Amino acid sequence: MTNKLNCPVCGYTGIEGNNCPNCDTDLSLISILQELPILETSLPKSQVSRWQLVTAGLILLIGMGLGILSSFVFMQPQVMTASVTVPSPVIITTPNPELNSIAPKVSSQPPEPLTYTVKAGEHLSGIAEKFCGRGTSWQVMVEANPQLKGREDYIDVGEVFKIPNCKENTG
Repeated sequence: MTNKLNCPVCGYTGIEGNNCPNCDTDLSLISILQELPILETSLPKSQVSRWQLVTAGLILLIGMGLGILSSFVFMQPQVMTASVTVPSPVIITTPNPELNSIAPKVSSQPPEPLTYTVKAGEHLSGIAEKFCGRGTSWQVMVEANPQLKGREDYIDVGEVFKIPNCKENTG
C-alpha cells in the first residue's frame, strides 16, 4: 500500500515516490513516519484512594508543626536577648546663693596664646590644618601672625607662630 504524499517545501500534491518531481525534495522520512502504526496517546488515569490523601495531609501537617515548633525553640532566645537601656534621671535644682561665693573666680585676662615652632618641610597650610582641622586655609594663620603678610610661601624653620583660636576664625 503506497500513500500519496504532499511536498512540505513546494506544496506539490499526490506524490507516490520518495522524491518530489517539482523541487526534488527527499520525502523518504515522511513516508516512513506515515507507515508507523498509530498508538493511543491517552494515559490511564491513576486513582488515589481516600486513605492516601488523608495520610499525605497528616504528614504535611506534622511537618509544618515541627517546623514552627523548632523555629520557636531555636530562634526565640535570639529575639529575647535585646537589652533596653534606661536613661539616668536628670535632677534640676534651683540656684543656691551660698554656692556663688564658693565658685572659682574667672580671670578677666585672656589666656596666653599657643605658639608653634616651624619644623623642616612644613608649610603654612599644613600647620593650619594640623591645629584647626581639615579645610582650614592658610589665611587663618596669616590673620593671627601679621608678620607673614606678603611671604606666605616663604616661612623659615625655627620661626615661632601664634596659633589662632580656630573656632572664632572658621565660624
